[in-house]
Amino acid sequence: MGHPRIPVNCAVPVSPFEAFRVVCATYGVKEMAERIGIKPGTLWNKCDADVESHHQPTLRDVIAVTRESGDMRVLDSLNRLFDRAAYDVTPGAASDEALLELLCKVGSDSGALHTAVGLALSDGHFSQQNLLDVRAEAFDLVSSVLCFVQRLEGLVDD
Repeated sequence: MGHPRIPVNCAVPVSPFEAFRVVCATYGVKEMAERIGIKPGTLWNKCDADVESHHQPTLRDVIAVTRESGDMRVLDSLNRLFDRAAYDVTPGAASDEALLELLCKVGSDSGALHTAVGLALSDGHFSQQNLLDVRAEAFDLVSSVLCFVQRLEGLVDD
């Protein structure tokens, strides 16, 4: 059983709570609740959580939703929150279509980095927030390049 196809240019919410909500909404809260074995109302409450809410998703919820959906946006959001970067090391060869999607993601992330740098420099003042924005886009680019190279390694015929 494969995971649903995740669009290449999914936006990564800054808040892990928002990322959790988006992932569950993308796959259907009711359907996701059934797939991970909890009541739909409980998952709806956790999807509406924020930092102050008592109905927050647990680590168990994050793991279950991420595993079931194959969607890494909650993890990507946590990486951004803690100034970290990660990349997919899923073994195996990729199809031509998947490789093209990964290559397009590299190009898209490169464009996002250039856009962030351009915006940061446009007013002649480079702020701490500008640096954080550029850094986040740079991490995304490095991650997508490493993911692409990892998939290419699966094509080696030795």
